[in-house]
Amino acid sequence: MSEQRAESDDLIDALLARPPFHQWLRPRVVARIPANDELTIAIDHRAELARSPDAPDYHGGIIAALVDVVGHTCLAAKLGRRIPTIDMRVDYLRAAANTGLRARGRVLRAGTTIGVCDIEIRDDENRLIAVGRCTFSTREPHQASPR
Repeated sequence: MSEQRAESDDLIDALLARPPFHQWLRPRVVARIPANDELTIAIDHRAELARSPDAPDYHGGIIAALVDVVGHTCLAAKLGRRIPTIDMRVDYLRAAANTGLRARGRVLRAGTTIGVCDIEIRDDENRLIAVGRCTFSTREPHQASPR
């Protein structure tokens, strides 16, 4: 494994393990294709992720959070640093109940000021649950805004 790949894997591990919200959500990497700037992250179904105590389907906020986590982690791994989310869109296509979720993210653009990722979320039966797109600021932290 190359040194750059090892550093990227270490960054991904840190991005997923450090935030308290992630510790509660418990995302884990299940696939990585660096040549395509792709990353797949999974979460397991748990009762506390449901939208209602009477229904086993996921709360929409959990799905949206997964879109943001995967998009951020995918692009941050490519850039080698954390980046802030500017905008995010999620299209919910079907309910997901009593199933784990897998979210595959792909970097579409990693420019000097803007980065964009597309994300697909599928259930354990490979049914498409939601799609999302995230936009991030890729500007280096020390860069002043142009006037």
